[in-house]
Amino acid sequence: MDARFYNADDIDIELLANNMENIYRAQGYQAQHFGDNKQVMVQLKKGSDFEALIGLQAALSVIIQRSGGGVLAMIGQQKWMDKAAVGAVGIIAAPVLWPLMITAGAGAIRQASLGNQVLNVVDGLVRQQRPEIQIGPVPMQIMPQIQRQWAPPPPQYLPPP
Repeated sequence: MDARFYNADDIDIELLANNMENIYRAQGYQAQHFGDNKQVMVQLKKGSDFEALIGLQAALSVIIQRSGGGVLAMIGQQKWMDKAAVGAVGIIAAPVLWPLMITAGAGAIRQASLGNQVLNVVDGLVRQQRPEIQIGPVPMQIMPQIQRQWAPPPPQYLPPP
């Protein structure tokens, strides 16, 4: 999980979400956000359904929330498994499908760089509101809350039918 903590509780997170949405739409992403002044989720996606099929689509969620006297920005769960699966199909199925390994690898690289790029954009947008802001890692006192929020469901969990 990639995350940043901003030591200020007066950051306008709804403005932050709007600005992120506008920046990424201008770059050709599909973008949407929802939430309130306590927590906002911004979803970004780039690539067609065909690109998703061959492992080139990039998508992620950014959760921005007030927590522990500041604002926390976290990159949500990303689509890593589909890229691994497409690459595995390319290896196993037939040599004819080996190009899928290349597209899956390119998609994984694109996905990894997107998370870092998004956090850098959030840093810049926060600094527009508060130029003197201190950006740091997630404070230890709120780390258990974050880990619970992003932990996978327990093995015995069965989703409803």
